[in-house]
Amino acid sequence: MILWRHIIKGHIGPFLFSNAIIIFLFLLQFLMKRAGDLVGKGLNPLVIIELISLNLAWMIVLSVPMSVLVATLMAFGKLSSDNEIVVMRASGVSLYHMLFPVLVIVGALTYGLYYFNDRILPEANIRLQVLLTDIVRMKPTLTIQAGVFTSDEDLPNFRILAKKTFSTSNDLQDVTIYDLSRPNKNVVVTAHRGKVNFSSDFTEILMDLQDGEIHEIDNGDFRSYRKLKFMRHRVAMSASGFGFQRSDASKAHRDDRTMSSE
Repeated sequence: MILWRHIIKGHIGPFLFSNAIIIFLFLLQFLMKRAGDLVGKGLNPLVIIELISLNLAWMIVLSVPMSVLVATLMAFGKLSSDNEIVVMRASGVSLYHMLFPVLVIVGALTYGLYYFNDRILPEANIRLQVLLTDIVRMKPTLTIQAGVFTSDEDLPNFRILAKKTFSTSNDLQDVTIYDLSRPNKNVVVTAHRGKVNFSSDFTEILMDLQDGEIHEIDNGDFRSYRKLKFMRHRVAMSASGFGFQRSDASKAHRDDRTMSSE
């Protein structure tokens, strides 16, 4: 038993250290990728903390197996370099006897990870999807970055460019919208100011524009050109590209990443 405790103790330190380093690297990658979309957008710090906490689930799934590998290599490597393995073998201790406590701990971790992957990870993923959806609903301008066109995944059939966005509101400044929903016509809408909101059922994005122009040309007859000036104008766009779910996680649509084996 003393020998087993010694072997297990040699694994604990490297396991915890490597697990902390791997999770730190995953967190650093996540923050570098998402910080620009979350920080300075007027979101409650508790929401950001919850978002990070839910992302820890998939990080743990990846970090634990890698930490077990690192801990095993470091622990038995140290035993070998200190000639402790030679002393154990000379004392009549077999290799299987040395590996037995490690195999027991690994078996417990395997069962724990199975339960975690089957029950906890899917719930964390579905709650993460719902939280991201609620964030986008609360701040639709998170999808619109200043000086960058929106993609087809964000808004099919529309491309939006805003020179300036505001962290404390859904207002936009110097807006340009390319309407690609009608292939036979080329429609461009420009406005000095705009505001983005969702419809009551979150199926449409409503953009209220002020002080702008609508330029329309027929692709079949380039001599047909129309220009309209407006003080106020509303553009309604389908929100299907935002992948909305209901805020209730139990009623949200589940995919292969959010379903358990039951």
